[in-house]
Amino acid sequence: MVISQASVIKEYETKVHDTNGCPGHFTADEQRKVARLWTLLLDYFENNKDKSVKVNGEFLQKIERDWSDLDVHEGLSDEEPEEVTRRAWKFTKGDSTIRKFSIRSKKEKPNRERQALDRHVNETVQQYMDRIAGHHVTLIPDKFFPSFEHPSTETRDFRDTFWNAASIKQHPDFWVHRFLRACGWDVDKTFAMLKSVVEWRAAEAVDKINYEGEVGSGYDEVRLGFSKLVGRDRLGCPLLYVRVRRIMPRANEGFVFKRYLINQFECLQAATRKHTRTTMLYDFTGFCMENTPFSMVYFMVFLGIKYYAEASGVMILLVDSWLFTNFWNLIRPFLDANLSARIVFAKTVDEVRRFIDDDQLPTALGGKNTFESDFVLPKEGENAPMFELEGRKEAEKIWRVRISEFEKATKEWCSYVESTNSGNIADPNNSYAVKRDEAGERLCRAELELNKYTRSRNNLERTGLVDENGCLLLPQDKQQST
Repeated sequence: MVISQASVIKEYETKVHDTNGCPGHFTADEQRKVARLWTLLLDYFENNKDKSVKVNGEFLQKIERDWSDLDVHEGLSDEEPEEVTRRAWKFTKGDSTIRKFSIRSKKEKPNRERQALDRHVNETVQQYMDRIAGHHVTLIPDKFFPSFEHPSTETRDFRDTFWNAASIKQHPDFWVHRFLRACGWDVDKTFAMLKSVVEWRAAEAVDKINYEGEVGSGYDEVRLGFSKLVGRDRLGCPLLYVRVRRIMPRANEGFVFKRYLINQFECLQAATRKHTRTTMLYDFTGFCMENTPFSMVYFMVFLGIKYYAEASGVMILLVDSWLFTNFWNLIRPFLDANLSARIVFAKTVDEVRRFIDDDQLPTALGGKNTFESDFVLPKEGENAPMFELEGRKEAEKIWRVRISEFEKATKEWCSYVESTNSGNIADPNNSYAVKRDEAGERLCRAELELNKYTRSRNNLERTGLVDENGCLLLPQDKQQST
């Protein structure tokens, strides 16, 4: 099933979701494809019980500099965030002094302002808090291990990695379904894509990125507010506002920004477990090469194309730059037809209003929405469950039981679908489907309990934007419910 951009726009004009091809609304043919995909996945798990993936961990690198000569508060933190990072970019442009100063002799050490700028754009949240406090602030356990059953940090179990991603949704079909749609309902192509995605998550240790969360992210990245949840679009999907002009990855190591992007996607995946997609509004006004190198833009797009396929309901690109338009023409041929349909260009804010009502549009774009999810530093004690090993062991045990239950119910449902005439299987209330849905709900609850021990709390949780069920709850939602 190929989606057209006209049908996407019609959804927003009518404010009615098109549920065709969505979980709970599958046709008989779509159910067969979903069942066949699950059969391939479960057979693969069975035939590759001991499959592990070697960890590469490109995004887990840490920057260790000698900033001991600087005073604790020395730097430019009182200036506007964008201006500080722009200055850092000017220092690093065509000059590797900052990047290499740690191996230079004391005589060749760069001046204090350069050191302060380097610290400013490259230290993590943990390093920043340690520096300000004057001692190590214990936010998460120092020792990380993937699970009690597979404790090695050098490899990741393939099956565990799959379920770490799939069980975060209210129903595992929500996660698997995205890749089916992205692949045009081609089951074999989807199966290959899912294997590739799981192997990537394992190799890049996405579980450890979640474990460290914002604690291991660059402080400059999170405080700049380059991306913020601000409200909802006309269909009620969470709205992420991305101010591209605030992106300055040239000022720091590339893996720092990439880790930040992955952490952002993961946080949204967790907070939108009841929603299938998030709407992303990219504000490219003022875009220029000193904002973001094209390789970084490509990485952002590729995350959405492959590793987080169809995570966004619609991507709105507010563009006034011919430079970006020319660059986009180079990327477009690589996009799947369904993804291309969900990417729309807007030359003016009025065109953005086709998708976002004025009361949800940020004031920065002339709207009436004053809400922004500003970053709040983590506090000691907020991740207390992560230190409780016995609690984690019990939660992991229950999670594994729920996985086995769901796999068993799915096998029975797949057998039922494959053996039933096409006219009878589209009923979502048959006993096999009901049993499977109940198993999916129990699995989601087990994951929600387990992630208290395996994921550090994020800013959405810290600022009260996530309810007790792990679901996003914006101030606008609270007002409507009262």
